[in-house]
Amino acid sequence: MQTIEREHTIKAINEGIENGNIVFNHPMQRKPGQWDIEQQSLLIHSILANFAVPQTYALQMFDGDYDSFSVLDGKQRLTTIYDYMKDGFKLSEDTPTVSIQKRMAVTDENGQRKQKITVDEYDIAGKFFTEIDTKLQDKLKDKVLSVIVLTDCTDEEIEDQFYRLNNGTALTKDQKTRVLLGDELSAFIDRVEASEFFSEKSHKSYFTSLQRKRGEVQTCILQTLMLVMDYQFKNFNNDATMEFAEWFRANHKNSDLEYCEELFNKLNKAVVTSEKPNKLMKKTSIPILAYHVQTIDELGISIERYAEWIQKLMDSYTPDCEYASYCGQSATSRIKVMARLEYVERELRKLVEE
Repeated sequence: MQTIEREHTIKAINEGIENGNIVFNHPMQRKPGQWDIEQQSLLIHSILANFAVPQTYALQMFDGDYDSFSVLDGKQRLTTIYDYMKDGFKLSEDTPTVSIQKRMAVTDENGQRKQKITVDEYDIAGKFFTEIDTKLQDKLKDKVLSVIVLTDCTDEEIEDQFYRLNNGTALTKDQKTRVLLGDELSAFIDRVEASEFFSEKSHKSYFTSLQRKRGEVQTCILQTLMLVMDYQFKNFNNDATMEFAEWFRANHKNSDLEYCEELFNKLNKAVVTSEKPNKLMKKTSIPILAYHVQTIDELGISIERYAEWIQKLMDSYTPDCEYASYCGQSATSRIKVMARLEYVERELRKLVEE
């Protein structure tokens, strides 16, 4: 692996984003929208106030071309700058003023040349890009950022570099699991996550915005695969999911991915779209209900009947019901996971006997 440092003005970077020469589609990238308005505002202020900004790391897209690249680390920074300069958001009301020193040579009353320092203060709090002083607009456009371009690297080296950049920082374990999955499986996870069942608009599954940012939909999909693959898991916690991701990458077949997608497609048909999020259809239950699509096929239960049973389960759910006792404290333990599995199977078999 080789690394080459390039310097680009923000104006040039924004142009590269617009014309497709700079992209953010690497599977290991975190989801967009990780930063809140305070973090975004602090970055813009840092640039304008001459604070240091971390380097961006990227992968070369074309041999010999170091100006076209896929961003590996730095997506939140570059997209924040781009969005702000497109008037995508106002800076926080708590954003500090920008102080810029100006140095000039002056002649004193004795005819001696000396340096005079003045400080100009600029208020940027609560302002769009087009509302800040034009001097600051130009300063932002002309700011030079450093990009480290990785070349001649294997997938393993890319994964290792990504892990080293983020190890011990803000990446959650769910997000680090993505590194262990590699490109192919990360793309598969993205495809399933983009399906109707996991869509925020359909309200069929319940994940908060923070849970989505943290990668918990990915964890839910992997937990489903743990069950489908008959993987001997110790529990459903994040460490176990990371171990499974590494194992699954080395042992899966394409047919396993296709089968998992089919299960979620059928579960999607069994869960109705609603106007409000179904807060009971969350990570605790989704892998169980997706897994038992196999059971209804085995027992000859139609999707429509499964849909009715799921709705009944949700409608009758109370903190005191039997199913709830398997979902509370220690819900990720193997004992509780298996109890949920066995409960649903037992109830489905009762349907056949009715």
